[in-house]
Amino acid sequence: MAKGDVVKFVEGGVAGLALGIAAGIFLSSKKGKALQRDVKDKLADFYQYVAPKIKKAGNMGEKEYKEFMENAAREYGKAKKFSEDTIKQLIVEIKKSWGHFSELLAGK
Repeated sequence: MAKGDVVKFVEGGVAGLALGIAAGIFLSSKKGKALQRDVKDKLADFYQYVAPKIKKAGNMGEKEYKEFMENAAREYGKAKKFSEDTIKQLIVEIKKSWGHFSELLAGK
């Protein structure tokens, strides 16, 4: 697979991942429902924001991925003026995405 094809594949996977996470949040428990709704609305935008940065970062292990995504979420949240609770919930949801991301990398 050519490098450009891999990039397109990863970008598509990130978009699909965002939709899957958003759906998971929608179907989750009622606890923190307002915060979760708020985060769900922001996840797809966050993944569009972070996709080019992931391309530049290249291959990552789980630890590096989670650190990278946490830093990106904090940067994004501050730029968008999110509350600290919203940023923390965003980080929680994003860290759950490692399994999907690692599958994308394995499929290169």
